[in-house]
Amino acid sequence: MAEGTVLLQAKRRTQVGKQVVKAMRHRGTLPAVVYGEKASSVACSVDQKAFVTLLHEHGRNAIINLTMENGDGHATLIKEIQRHPVGGHILHVDFHRISLTQKIVVAVPVEVVGTAAGVRNDGGILEHLLHEVEVECLPTEIPERIVYDVSSLGIHDIVHTSDLVAEGDVRIVTESDRPVIMVVPPTVRRDEEEEEEGAEEAEAAEEELQEPEVIERGKRDEEEDEA
Repeated sequence: MAEGTVLLQAKRRTQVGKQVVKAMRHRGTLPAVVYGEKASSVACSVDQKAFVTLLHEHGRNAIINLTMENGDGHATLIKEIQRHPVGGHILHVDFHRISLTQKIVVAVPVEVVGTAAGVRNDGGILEHLLHEVEVECLPTEIPERIVYDVSSLGIHDIVHTSDLVAEGDVRIVTESDRPVIMVVPPTVRRDEEEEEEGAEEAEAAEEELQEPEVIERGKRDEEEDEA
């Protein structure tokens, strides 16, 4: 097993169909498939608890040595995880075979650290627009995340993909002009103030409309008393 890979046991499966898959999930196993690298697809299953633990501890971009019961092993990445639309639990996993000596393109999360000056000093709002970028690198050099320190950002400052830096022999392939992070003026607060001012103006206008009516009614009452 290559350095940096994670071992996951798998079993080949020959039976298919909704009832078969339902029974598998009930037993705590996940249906899966392995494909890619110009080889035939292999239908298999993995232990659900082991896969969830692997996902939690190593993330989506872990290199997984998927080992079958006959000893065959496949260096893979998680290509797709299908989840239940309501419950959110995992229904199916697609593994993609990879070569450890060939570069691949994968999505890597962008993590923001620090507090922007425009937020700290001017009450601005930090907007994190792009949470992932695609990078090209060897499978063994996939970064866990790309970190950007926003401490120096002021109001109206924008960070584009071209401003991000990935360590090692990693090339960011997402379009360079894509906005990733920006600091905007406190428009939400301004809108709230405008709403409050508008409510006060409406209340004052209502009072002005009611006042002549009260005066006029008082006049009529006085005239009736004199009559």
